Amino acid sequence: GLRAALLYIKEEGIEAIGAREQKLMQLFYEQVKEIPDIRIYGDFSQKDRAAIVSLNLGEEDSGEISDYLSAEYEIDTRSGGHCAPLMHGALGTVDQGAVRFSFSHFNTMEEVQEAVKAMRILAWEG
Repeated sequence: GLRAALLYIKEEGIEAIGAREQKLMQLFYEQVKEIPDIRIYGDFSQKDRAAIVSLNLGEEDSGEISDYLSAEYEIDTRSGGHCAPLMHGALGTVDQGAVRFSFSHFNTMEEVQEAVKAMRILAWEG
């Protein structure tokens, strides 16, 4: 398995893989940041960053948002404290946690658009 993964990365090119992940993350970020009551965490002015968007919707519990996305849209995110209690302490999100969207070059533009749509619906229903 490891050999196959390394051969795949060599064939695709690590730069191409990273660029695609960044493109998908940026597409999601640019749209979701316009949704009312969405709070996004992190510095998106940095070029070299992980293809991750962590956010909250108002005061909603991050676990409930994540569970809803999974059950209703088959969108899997990670919620909670992300093994980073000091970070959540600094952000003031210890009790709420955060919803983390992680993008892979295996994701599609359609999946990104579906995630944005789901967050818009959640914000509207809230």
